[in-house]
Amino acid sequence: MNYKGSWRRLFGNSKSAIVSAIEVYNKPRFDYRDEVFIILLINAWELLFKAITSKSGNRIYYPKKRGEPYRTLTCRDAFWRAANSALWPKKIPVQAIDANVDLLTTYRDNAVHFYNERSFSNLIYSLAQTSILNYRDIASAVFGKDLADEISWRIMPLGIENPVDPIQFMKSGSGDVSKSKAVQDFLAYLKEKSDALESDGIDTERLLTVFDVSLQSIKKIDKADIVVGVTAEELADAVVVSRKVDPNVSHPYRQKDVLPKLKRSTTSFEWQAVAYAHKMREEPKYCWRDKDANLVKWSPEAIRFFNSLNEEQIKKAKGEYSASIRK
Repeated sequence: MNYKGSWRRLFGNSKSAIVSAIEVYNKPRFDYRDEVFIILLINAWELLFKAITSKSGNRIYYPKKRGEPYRTLTCRDAFWRAANSALWPKKIPVQAIDANVDLLTTYRDNAVHFYNERSFSNLIYSLAQTSILNYRDIASAVFGKDLADEISWRIMPLGIENPVDPIQFMKSGSGDVSKSKAVQDFLAYLKEKSDALESDGIDTERLLTVFDVSLQSIKKIDKADIVVGVTAEELADAVVVSRKVDPNVSHPYRQKDVLPKLKRSTTSFEWQAVAYAHKMREEPKYCWRDKDANLVKWSPEAIRFFNSLNEEQIKKAKGEYSASIRK
């Protein structure tokens, strides 16, 4: 018996499952749509993990027990074998993929064994959109196959009602959407996962997609942070209007908040040295300064940048900073 299975057939079925999931989700009149979509999506992930495990030369079966049939790995066990294999793309954080798939699996398990509250649908898109993009990046890195070749991504979300703003939905007691105890528990679990990733300096973009889609007249540019307007006469041209984001949202951390979130034990001097050497205070994506209050705040992107540096780069930054102080 081939304990490794055929990674080509596993990956082929995985692609079929995720393409089917996307097609199902984009059918406006389809009973049990969210449930079928997530069941197929998790099936696609499980087969992908097993395909990676198989291609890496590891078995996808548990040791056989006497009198029992052969059993393939569960989705979670297959994930950890794939994540710990040499084939896993290093640039994709394992923890974020684990959190995203785990949250979607929770919904899948309820759909298969029980039922889900309707309010869950307001979160499914945000989690699943990120999950699909994660799948595409991993499949492309490991197997050299881009999922975009299998399906068009130019799908416009049209409907009778506007989508619920996920940020508003997540806020306690906000909006007109009622949230059951089950949904509130799920939101708490989502926040726990998000906080854990941020504390490790991992970008939560691999966990959840926050979206707000709006089609408006080109004359109406009074609300969004970034507005792209396309004129009817010149479809190739676009007008882009950019607005500042609340720095309390985009740059939430003081230096004392940043240090515990770094991967390595870091002193204030080392952080200041890196900020000086790499001109981080001059980069709006890293730093925001309130000149009136003499306040400096940092973004999650600043934490990710520091974590990307090796010891030699940090040592060099300390030398440059020390030299500047002595001048």
